[in-house]
Amino acid sequence: MAIPIIKALIDWDYDFEKEFEKRERGYTFVIDAWECPRLALYKFTPFGIKCDHTQEQPPVEMLERAVKEQKESRERMYKINPEIRKWIEKNLLAE
Repeated sequence: MAIPIIKALIDWDYDFEKEFEKRERGYTFVIDAWECPRLALYKFTPFGIKCDHTQEQPPVEMLERAVKEQKESRERMYKINPEIRKWIEKNLLAE
C-alpha cells in the first residue's frame, strides 16, 4: 500500500454521519476495533468503501485511548484523534 502517494486525497475530517449523502472519492484513517483496535486506511467512492489495516500500527495503548474518548459504535469503527494523526504523519506519510 503506497500511502505517501495518496497523501493529498486524505480527508482528515471525514464525517461518518454523512457517509451516504454526498459521496465523493478519497481516503481517511479510522480505528477498526472489531476484534481489537487496529489502524486502517478507509477508502470511499460513490460506489462503496474499502477498509485495509495498515501494515505498520501505532502502539495499542494509543489506539485504545482514542476509542475510549468516543461513544461506542455499533460498527466498531472510530475516528482517529490528534495523537494518532501525528503518528500517521510521522510514520506513514513521511517522504
